[in-house]
Amino acid sequence: YAWFGVATSQGRMGVRIFFLISAFLLYRPYAMAHLSGTQGPETLGYARRRALRIVPAYWVALTGLAVWPGLTGIFSDDWWIYYGLLQAFWGSTLFSGLSVAWSLTIEVSFYALLPLLALFLARLGKNAQPRSRMVRQLWALALLGLASEIFRIYVFSTGQRILNFTVVSMFLPFAIGMALAVCSAWLGANERKWRWTRFVVDHPGAVWSAAIAIFVASCFGPFFSRTSASGHTLFTWTFEQLAYVLISSLLLLPAVFGEAEGGWPRRILGHRFLTFMGLISYGIFLWHRPLLQAMSQAGWGQWIPGSAFIVLLILTRSASIGIGWLSYRFVETPAMRLRDRPREQND
Repeated sequence: YAWFGVATSQGRMGVRIFFLISAFLLYRPYAMAHLSGTQGPETLGYARRRALRIVPAYWVALTGLAVWPGLTGIFSDDWWIYYGLLQAFWGSTLFSGLSVAWSLTIEVSFYALLPLLALFLARLGKNAQPRSRMVRQLWALALLGLASEIFRIYVFSTGQRILNFTVVSMFLPFAIGMALAVCSAWLGANERKWRWTRFVVDHPGAVWSAAIAIFVASCFGPFFSRTSASGHTLFTWTFEQLAYVLISSLLLLPAVFGEAEGGWPRRILGHRFLTFMGLISYGIFLWHRPLLQAMSQAGWGQWIPGSAFIVLLILTRSASIGIGWLSYRFVETPAMRLRDRPREQND
């Protein structure tokens, strides 16, 4: 409840960034295939790669954290829900087990949906010229994103909270990530072709400054809530989602367009420490919250009176980085070797 608490409590925006990046990276091969008239990724190979990237580290974290410091429900009759990444489908299990894994349920739902979406989008412009295919895909994604946001508003209005944690309700950031993939695939190396992409290429600092300004203005205006559920009106509920997605998009743009053109945002993104943090970020995501809760309950935050936030931040971040590296080195990397093993030409 410090004055800066409204800013530090907006970690939920990280979920939107994660969804945007995931949609961009995963759909781009499909978009390139659609626009060039070639075959996209092979579905079974795609499914294998996604499973090997997500599941092994998650299972290790889930089992390890269930042993210590303890997670609710893991060794119960509902074990299959947690190990199957299904916990966000039921209100009784939503925040049990590994509480942050509700976002993985949405992510895995998107993985399952993506090949069908790609097939649908490919058929929109099957016999059209490449530019027409691109335009049709962008319009379709815009309509899907709009429909998702209308559904999300409806869910809030009717109090059906569990539906907030579905890929349908959270599809807007995925739609924008896919739209950026379409734009990137269409432009290729000619990123200055459109006026707005030329601005992103030439002025990445202005793009990031806009993102920071919108975030700060939103935090200290009457818009953002300190919690994910309580205190929202229909307006703040809608504003938060749109602001999160807009800020996330602005942060991602300099990495999508003009990657080699310089500018301080790209220097930050390309820094060795951030590159390292990106490699181990999945492990950090999986382990950080149970570690934070265990340290807080043990009273470690009271080592320096009045400084619980900074003490727990340092301790949790340090422990999460260490365990995240171990997860990456001994679980994720071996799994990715299996994931990246070639099987077929189009795999």
